[in-house]
Amino acid sequence: MASPNNGTKIWTVLELITWSTAHLQEKQIDEARLTVELLLAHALKMKRIQLYMNFDKPLTAEELASYKVLLKRRLNREPVQYIIGETEFMGLPFIVDARVLIPRPETERLVEEAVRCCKVLAVGDGASLSLLDVGTGSGCIAVSCAKLIPGSAVFAMDTSAEALVVARLNAERNGVQVSFIESDIFSPAPLAPPRRFDAIISNPPYISSDVYATLQPEITQFEPRSAETDGGDGLSFYRRLAVFGTSALAPGGFLAVEHAYDQQHDVMAIFSAAGWRSLVPVQDYAGNPRCVIARDAQ
Repeated sequence: MASPNNGTKIWTVLELITWSTAHLQEKQIDEARLTVELLLAHALKMKRIQLYMNFDKPLTAEELASYKVLLKRRLNREPVQYIIGETEFMGLPFIVDARVLIPRPETERLVEEAVRCCKVLAVGDGASLSLLDVGTGSGCIAVSCAKLIPGSAVFAMDTSAEALVVARLNAERNGVQVSFIESDIFSPAPLAPPRRFDAIISNPPYISSDVYATLQPEITQFEPRSAETDGGDGLSFYRRLAVFGTSALAPGGFLAVEHAYDQQHDVMAIFSAAGWRSLVPVQDYAGNPRCVIARDAQ
């Protein structure tokens, strides 16, 4: 089949999907068919399902040119979520660009467990809960919690002013109220004035510098490095959260963190050494260790 660079051929939706999928597979781009459909739907201003009802639609020269720009960006290894400018998390739409980490499906497990724990607390006292998301990035955790726990007071902290711009847009897009805080968890006083929360939730940068150097270019060349790695052993944020949580968590509350599949032992050891007496490990849906729920800090 001819290439779309051949200006004489009129391409239909199905022909373009077929050619592009094969081309991406040849270049060893993951999820080639899904990627092509997302990019083409974006170029044609359609929903993905509409492509299947328009397989015979011929593309105009302008539509083809728009699609080729998007395809070239993906061939340069830019993540498809950044190219189309959005992704889905917990069934909700989120704006994403190079200012924020792309939400991962694994983090949905953290949110699900945090929401479950919050609902148990709410049944216990009937009061509005106060939640803090540390390192909010796109706001996916904070916004999802605000959506799923109506009446809760949700706060979201990040050191990046640019990330907070995106997070605010996502709160507005999903119709929830979140209070955003530009602050560094490693500062002596991250919250001014200090306050206590019923739940502290975090998906911190947990990739070690050694592992980060081996990752695919979609991550190392496009996503914000500070959201991926602490530049060390990948455990520095847990050490800080274990201490911070002892003063920032309200009595009876919990602290929930995501971690890499091989970090659960280290994370639990860090919290145990800091005086947390109840530590519950949580697996993701692939059966990998993924989260720790910490309670009862001394």
